[in-house]
Amino acid sequence: MSTANRVFLWLLGGLLLIGVVWYAQWFFANHDQVTEEQRADISPEAVRNRFLAAERFLQRLGYDAESFRARDLVSTLPPPGDALLVRRMPPQMTDQQIDSLDHWIEVGGLLILTSDYFYQDDSDSDPFLQYLGVRMLPPGSSESQQPEEPAESSDSSASESPPYRPVRLTIASEAEPVNVSFRRDRILEDGDSWAAERFGSDQGANYLKYEFGRGRVIVLSDLDLFTNDRIGDDDNAFLLSHLVAGSRKVWLQYSIDALPLPELLWQKIPFILCALVALLLLMGWRLFLYTGPRLSLQNQHRRNLLEHIDATAHYAWRIDRGYSLFENNRKALELGWRKRHPSLNPMNNSQRAEWIGEKTGMAAAAVERSLYHEITKDQDFIKATLVLQQLASGLKQRELR
Repeated sequence: MSTANRVFLWLLGGLLLIGVVWYAQWFFANHDQVTEEQRADISPEAVRNRFLAAERFLQRLGYDAESFRARDLVSTLPPPGDALLVRRMPPQMTDQQIDSLDHWIEVGGLLILTSDYFYQDDSDSDPFLQYLGVRMLPPGSSESQQPEEPAESSDSSASESPPYRPVRLTIASEAEPVNVSFRRDRILEDGDSWAAERFGSDQGANYLKYEFGRGRVIVLSDLDLFTNDRIGDDDNAFLLSHLVAGSRKVWLQYSIDALPLPELLWQKIPFILCALVALLLLMGWRLFLYTGPRLSLQNQHRRNLLEHIDATAHYAWRIDRGYSLFENNRKALELGWRKRHPSLNPMNNSQRAEWIGEKTGMAAAAVERSLYHEITKDQDFIKATLVLQQLASGLKQRELR
């Protein structure tokens, strides 16, 4: 890096540091830390889950209740014997899906549902309700075969009428009727007259009950009476507890939106996500935080064979300072003397050193130290190497005679 670039970077860093310090001083001089407590009427969980109050109510009664959101209910039906409250059925259901849901009900399932769409001749948005023969109609519809109330035909009267209509449900096991309120703009029509129980008003039905084998289907004109802001009105909570009585577990579908992708992946493949995060952290450390020395290969040329051999020798010397080569050489030299003079074989190390010293004119102690003793110091290594050279020369001379 040139001097000009280095100076520019230093100046830029200094200006940035001065700016950060100035902003921090201004911020703390013009702002005070204040702690405030605010009470919210509705928690974020309640805003997200309209059936949260119903879930807590059932749990207090001793039911095993759970809220969930799912787009495709048919592929993940709960076990038979559970109760399933569905905010919206999946559109465009196939015959196989309808048969699967019908079988789940027949073996003991309880399904509570409504429709978000009014019936149209060319629409199949509620295939399961069409399978039951149920139609969702607005009040005063010609297909409802019910007289239209003059009060609701007038815009001024409709604007003044309450949004909910009270309905009395007569339950066989209860001494008094159950009072609940349904939305005025929605009524049900039992087209095939299959319903075992039917409650509503002169405008039409708001409650239809169908029995399939050991299970039941409850069709309501709306599920607003079980939401957070209405579960405590009238006898709405009591009606919910009566409908799910005897169920092993109650499932409340509060949304049809699919789970966010990160949450869905965490539910399905948490270990793979953890491995990917660890891999990304290692890659980031390797790319941005690694500060070790780097070797530049820009001006390197290809070595020839002799240079490779020389580099290998230097490396071997740097690893063990040549001790391995020295050890192999003195073993080979000692074996050469014993082969040339078999009389050395029965002798011990001291006797062999003394015999070899007499033949070569060298001190027996130097010969024994060079051939048999451990060498730990560099100075002793040099002396032993010189002795081995003399022993090798003496052995060669005796071979030439």
